[in-house]
Amino acid sequence: MSDEYPESDFPWNFYFNGELMPKWGACWAMGRVGEYLRMERDAGEEFGHRAVYGISCQIDHVGIVESADPDVFIVVIQEVLHILLKNREEILAGISDEPPELHGNLVAAAFRMRELVMEQRCAFWSTGYEKDRARLLDVMRRCRLPLDSPEFMVPPHVKWRRFELKCARERQARELHQLAQSGRFDKETRRKLHEIRGE
Repeated sequence: MSDEYPESDFPWNFYFNGELMPKWGACWAMGRVGEYLRMERDAGEEFGHRAVYGISCQIDHVGIVESADPDVFIVVIQEVLHILLKNREEILAGISDEPPELHGNLVAAAFRMRELVMEQRCAFWSTGYEKDRARLLDVMRRCRLPLDSPEFMVPPHVKWRRFELKCARERQARELHQLAQSGRFDKETRRKLHEIRGE
């Protein structure tokens, strides 16, 4: 970690929708949540274990604001609760070297996050210090502003999704341009392939 977030302060405060969560609440990896994910189980589902994996990769990011679609987050946090509670004894045995309150804090934080999303219809979080909580609250405020406000900002999960889609379009455009150069197509098809842009 950086000097800004010394390892000696781990676990840093975890704020969800601006509220301080129980200690260890963002430590899904330490709680072994990922070990119970079966991505092959829901290969065709966007909101199954793949969604849990995606958010688990972001939930403990330090010093930045993350977000998720509230409906997706509800599905994810309910699956996390299912994993933590269904496999409680096995998880507790596997984390016996960790702080004894880890599992209970993860469960308490999950229940509270679900409540906040249901009440507020948003899911924003950050890990760090009070300055990170202030930044989180500011991002939440700005995301709620009218689109024409100069301070308006797109929520982080929407911004990331747009970036991923842009990268996919750019990759496709490159591949289609290469295909146009293969010598397998007539002039008109090649022209149409070359017209495809990644924007």
